[in-house]
Amino acid sequence: MEFRIVSHACLDVTAGGKRLVVDPWLNEPTYWSSWWHCPPPLFGPDIFDADYIYITHWHFDHFDPKTLRQFAKSTTVIVPKFPISGLKPQLEQLGFERVVELRHGDRMKLGDDFTLTSYQVSFQDDSVAVIEAGGVVLFDLNDAKPLPSLWRKFRAKYPRVDFMLRSHSPAWSYPTRYTFEDPSDRLPVDSHTYMEAFVAAAQQLRPRYAVPFASGVCHLHREVRDENRFLVSAPEMRAYFEANVARLPESSLVVMPVGSRWSSEGGFTLTDNVVDDVVAYAEQRAAAVNDRLEKTYGSEATKEISFDDFSKYFEKFFRATRLLRPLIRKTRWVFPIEKAQPEYWCVDFGGAAIERTAEMPQLYDSVISVSPAVLSGSLRNDVFTNVDISKRWRVHIRRGSAMRHFVLTNLLLLYEAEYLSPKRLFSWRFLSGYARRFPEVVDYARMAFLTATKGKDSLVTAVTSIAEG
Repeated sequence: MEFRIVSHACLDVTAGGKRLVVDPWLNEPTYWSSWWHCPPPLFGPDIFDADYIYITHWHFDHFDPKTLRQFAKSTTVIVPKFPISGLKPQLEQLGFERVVELRHGDRMKLGDDFTLTSYQVSFQDDSVAVIEAGGVVLFDLNDAKPLPSLWRKFRAKYPRVDFMLRSHSPAWSYPTRYTFEDPSDRLPVDSHTYMEAFVAAAQQLRPRYAVPFASGVCHLHREVRDENRFLVSAPEMRAYFEANVARLPESSLVVMPVGSRWSSEGGFTLTDNVVDDVVAYAEQRAAAVNDRLEKTYGSEATKEISFDDFSKYFEKFFRATRLLRPLIRKTRWVFPIEKAQPEYWCVDFGGAAIERTAEMPQLYDSVISVSPAVLSGSLRNDVFTNVDISKRWRVHIRRGSAMRHFVLTNLLLLYEAEYLSPKRLFSWRFLSGYARRFPEVVDYARMAFLTATKGKDSLVTAVTSIAEG
């Protein structure tokens, strides 16, 4: 086996005379010009001749249509068979002739002594790719957060793991884009939480080598450039890992910068593309791509948000959540809208009402500020929750409203993934899919109970999976 780190979360694996590319996001930027590579990808044109592609999940930095269009349409694309998924039809629309959906826990032979196993994780849809070849076991955890039952399964089935690749840096906008009227409403999540989750995952798998991965991004858009100071570099992750080495007697952390590779014959070949100071790097890159950024700023300045688009999105959500309205009956979000004469668009989730006013409403739970260009694009394409990942919003939470806000954002996520559609929920695909993952369902039920009885701190476990399995 040989594998190479191509970019942020893109892995290039060859074995048994075949080539597998995982999560090829090779263009930039994404998330409304917020996410850029750090550093840029390293690859040759032959990467597009791969025999197989595996897409772990549907987020833009893993599923990138612009990159995928460059691959031969005869390439076999493998995707997780999530209980509900739009990955296969989207890939078929891109022209791919063979799209294979792997069920949770199913193994696919790619070549002589070369296999891929997909494990689906989370109600938000993610997956772990376990790649095996020549006696080597590689776990690509990327952003996935397995729950206790799956960790136990991994330890039983894979007593010897050679490589664990996992993210280690904040990818969501919480907590840095949030302010709270009452600081005690904050959830205890920060950069340290993500580093601890990396260490905890290594404790579970006990790999020979733990590799910081899927966090090779920086933020260049002027709206979010200050976010770079909260990101965790691979060297910072290594320092934290080594400070906890007593908990990890069987594992070593290896920083594999973009362009690095490992092979069964030659071991590690590491490049010097290490970014130690993300803030300084981002400033240099922003200067280098200033013309592109200025073009983006100019284009965004001409965009407006239509009240019709705003209303249509939330009206569809209201219809999808009729039976869940008691859970959100007191929740009101206010969106300040940038116009010559500023307006405030209010979404009353409990009353299923949308209104616009010239003055800031007195009653609200969350005030959400998003540029018209981002808000318009996200609502028209039913990807509003990706604004959270882009970090291109500001959220202010009124006293006592934090849990309602986070419950609602998760409902919006489920809505966008069609998990609130009765037609989807009662399909054989959905029922059989979760039957295979029933232990995970039990884990989530337990987490819901703990959150309800022990409060918000227990929610951190659900978000970061730092609890012991």
